[in-house]
Amino acid sequence: MKTLKATRDQIRQHNRQLLLRAVYTGLADNRAALAAETGLAKPTVSDMIGELIEDGLLEESGRGESTDSGGKRPTLIRFVPNARQVIGVSLDNGRAFAVLSNLAGQIIAQHYDELDNAQGVEAVEILTDVINGLVAQLDAPLLCIGVGVPGVVDVANEVITDSPPLGWSNYALGKQLNMQYRVPVYTGNSAELTALAQYAFGLENDDESTSLVTVLVTNSVEVGITLDGTAYHQGGDISGLANGEHERLDHLLGWKAVQARVDELRAQYSQTWLPQDELTYMHIHYAAVNGDALALALCDELSTHLAQMMAWIVGLLRPNHVSLAGPIVNLGETFLEQVVAKVEPLLWEKILSPVTFSLAYSGNLSAIGAAALALHRELDIL
Repeated sequence: MKTLKATRDQIRQHNRQLLLRAVYTGLADNRAALAAETGLAKPTVSDMIGELIEDGLLEESGRGESTDSGGKRPTLIRFVPNARQVIGVSLDNGRAFAVLSNLAGQIIAQHYDELDNAQGVEAVEILTDVINGLVAQLDAPLLCIGVGVPGVVDVANEVITDSPPLGWSNYALGKQLNMQYRVPVYTGNSAELTALAQYAFGLENDDESTSLVTVLVTNSVEVGITLDGTAYHQGGDISGLANGEHERLDHLLGWKAVQARVDELRAQYSQTWLPQDELTYMHIHYAAVNGDALALALCDELSTHLAQMMAWIVGLLRPNHVSLAGPIVNLGETFLEQVVAKVEPLLWEKILSPVTFSLAYSGNLSAIGAAALALHRELDIL
């Protein structure tokens, strides 16, 4: 079996990231400690720290305490989160939503535009307009760009293999954006990036989950998997999977399917509070809370479909945490409780009991995850 040897540039990049991550996480705060913690030679550490300081990613910050044996006090080094900025964009929920963040993932600005069912070149134009809106607000050099899209993504080559909502097939989005903005561009599936954002920034401080599955329901149904803080690129769009009655998941749970189902149920439940036009999940939630028969019947159906899918996810992946994301979260905590109650009889209690279920209310998690992906791939610090 042949093995590939890392090039000198790859080794150098790895060592830079190793040192940067050690300072960023607080593992070490001076050159001697960095050499001890990373195992790199002191001259190598000194040279690379000098380069990182010259690049503005690190800075010296005074003197530390001397050791018990005395000697020269070490020069302290700290990470500079505002040295560069990152743009993360998501194209889901019918809009292009972008965030501008610093290197610590703190959001500085946001910008969005409606997709209005745009596909192909038109979707690319909306994407670039949204990116340009944040480029105009940069107050530090742009480090990289991350983009999350619904569908299947070839992460290694930054190619959108298939995204039916956007009309992209085998589309080299990363290469095109790289040529336009002259910075590295990283792409991923929307659900995977939503999971990554939740894992990195969105879970409660006392949540010790080591694995997270996010179920993103929009017009499609997607699954994102994060294991120990790393997006696992074997999730993605599962819309085409069928239930026991051979009905596709997006034909049962997608927003267009929900709207069509409401129209069908009106024949059975003529007295309903649900509006004929501009229906939203908030309308359905409000009606259900107030005892509307149509809304209650619809929530019962949707929770049944979701429970069957989530039972398979938990049974196969054994996550610590399952999060429901997308506009469907506006059905509220009562709806989630309904789903979990229907999951319980489908799984052994010992499999289900360690799992926490939650709703991801933030609508910009995919964009934040895109920024986190770009930071992780470029600097390996998140």
